[in-house]
Amino acid sequence: MRGIKKYLVIIISLILAGCGGANVDDLREFTKNAHKGKKPRVEPLPLFQPQAGFAYTASDLTDPFSPTNLRPVKAPLGASHGDKSPDPHRRKEPLESYPLDSLAMVGTLGRNNQTWVIVRAPDGSVHHAHMGNYIGENYGRIIGLSDSRIKIMELVLDQSGRWVERETGLAVVD
Repeated sequence: MRGIKKYLVIIISLILAGCGGANVDDLREFTKNAHKGKKPRVEPLPLFQPQAGFAYTASDLTDPFSPTNLRPVKAPLGASHGDKSPDPHRRKEPLESYPLDSLAMVGTLGRNNQTWVIVRAPDGSVHHAHMGNYIGENYGRIIGLSDSRIKIMELVLDQSGRWVERETGLAVVD
């Protein structure tokens, strides 16, 4: 075995030594003179037309910092705005981590006078929910179920910073 390896190394060395001794002067001469008399053609840059100046005056516009244009700061959770404010200590349910418009109702299930809806999330996961469960990012609570629609009551902040209820829903997706 060692003898075969030794002869292979010697044969490969001789082959490689034979490749390096070739005369390549003609190849060097060709590459030196191939493009000697040619000049590359470069297109001139396009001429740019000067633009007319624009004087910006905002004196005739409304002041963006005027108190009438500022929106009130959103009230924190649990603020004293009546009994409609969301409970900040309530544990979030899985369907509350998705925006309502990204969820899709795909069907219903029923057993022993209990109805569940099947909801598909944007990540492809499938969840089930029933009356009273929370859904969506706006503290939505399921208040009605049918075979084709989920009725949801959301809590949102109005312009004055008060929590108000807003009814919305999800329809079944074909």
